[in-house]
Amino acid sequence: MAQIGFIGLGKMGSKMVQRLLTHGHRVVVYNRTQDKVRQMATYGAFPASSVAELIEKLPKRKIVWLMLPAGRVTEIYLRQLQGLLQPGDIIIDGANDFYGNAERHAAWLHKSGIAFFDCGVSGGIWGLRNGFTLMLGGPKKSFPAIEPFCKSLAPKGGYALFGEAGAGHFVKSVHNMVEYVYLQGLAEGMETLRRFKQPIDLEQATAVWQPASVIRSWLLELTDTALRRPDFKKISSKIDSVTIEELRKTAKAVKTFAPAFDIACAVRRSSSQRFVFGKRVIAAVRREFGGHSVRKVKR
Repeated sequence: MAQIGFIGLGKMGSKMVQRLLTHGHRVVVYNRTQDKVRQMATYGAFPASSVAELIEKLPKRKIVWLMLPAGRVTEIYLRQLQGLLQPGDIIIDGANDFYGNAERHAAWLHKSGIAFFDCGVSGGIWGLRNGFTLMLGGPKKSFPAIEPFCKSLAPKGGYALFGEAGAGHFVKSVHNMVEYVYLQGLAEGMETLRRFKQPIDLEQATAVWQPASVIRSWLLELTDTALRRPDFKKISSKIDSVTIEELRKTAKAVKTFAPAFDIACAVRRSSSQRFVFGKRVIAAVRREFGGHSVRKVKR
């Protein structure tokens, strides 16, 4: 039975642990708030009240997966783990982070003999049922040790090692850039349909497009679902996207030309009233696939 430690039991992390457990893995879990640890214990996970206890409960070659916010929080835990792990142990970082940070983390963990993988994770709150897409970067020689977990988390064909540290977060950033652009396109479509001189049933349009049109997709399906929610009209056009700076930094670092992505970012940040309905669509669909919070219109 493969064993792994898991730190961070938020919307994604908790679902990943459950999927690992259903595939027969032994998972030791830790979270700053212990109620989530106790909840995962009811599914069969082994609880830990501290990072040190989590490490103690793992076998000789320790593998620890982090699903924490990028930035200071992740760095604090990486430093803590560096002091507790031994040469040959492995850390996997599933944060949405700039690829340059993964390169930096790998370099200073390498000094302690610790293998580091950066892993972009996609699948949102649906990953438990559908599987999580995993985009990894890290040392090829250590990959066989973590591949059993990747196979269990991902759908068939849904994971890959793309190169050394940084490659995983880079591929995930590009994935998110595509997501921004596609959501912007769907939002513009809904905004434009509303402006026709005859009333167009938006739910009917998204439903008709879904079976066989060239724009059929899961995001279109979720748009149809979002439009039918009873509270859709109460959703604010405010979009709390925390990844914008990371993605813009990625695009700038590789000197790419991404005008549609630039526009999508500008629209999300704008306080203009010209695209209120479209931004409401984006916010609503983000809730559908990622469980992202939405703000409600103040009456």
